[in-house]
Amino acid sequence: MMKKKIGFIGIGLMGEPMVRNLLKAKYQVKVFNRTKSKAKKLQKFGAILSNSICEVVKDQHTIISMLSDDKAIYEIYNNPQFIKNIKKGSTVIDMSSTSPKTAEIFSKKLKKMKINFLDAPVSGGTNGAKQATLAIMVGGERKIFNKNLDILRKLGTQVLVGK
Repeated sequence: MMKKKIGFIGIGLMGEPMVRNLLKAKYQVKVFNRTKSKAKKLQKFGAILSNSICEVVKDQHTIISMLSDDKAIYEIYNNPQFIKNIKKGSTVIDMSSTSPKTAEIFSKKLKKMKINFLDAPVSGGTNGAKQATLAIMVGGERKIFNKNLDILRKLGTQVLVGK
């Protein structure tokens, strides 16, 4: 079975080691960060560098975001490049620490576009990200959660906590 193609947005203190764990697990990972140099570092581990939001989401099965706050999520998820290029039937997993209201807004918006959404904030800090021992609290549909377990397991221990 072919592994899912992942687009990863947000290559910071948490995102970088998370991407490295996905690459170790042999996923094809495209990376994007506003500060390009942070994403560029991951090329030597096999990541594909994206120069735009369009590039990182285009033709990906799964999009993972690990961003600083609600403002950053709004900037990315409302970006016309994101909206126009994300594949129907794909799944967006937001692993940022955002408000439940933000997660709800984008869950509804993406669902209307026939895109799945999992709200999956993490706990465990940079060590947890490096060691793939993050505690991942996932909100979303069980069916979508189950379809993405293989990816989540490469990042830590996940539990479905509700819708």
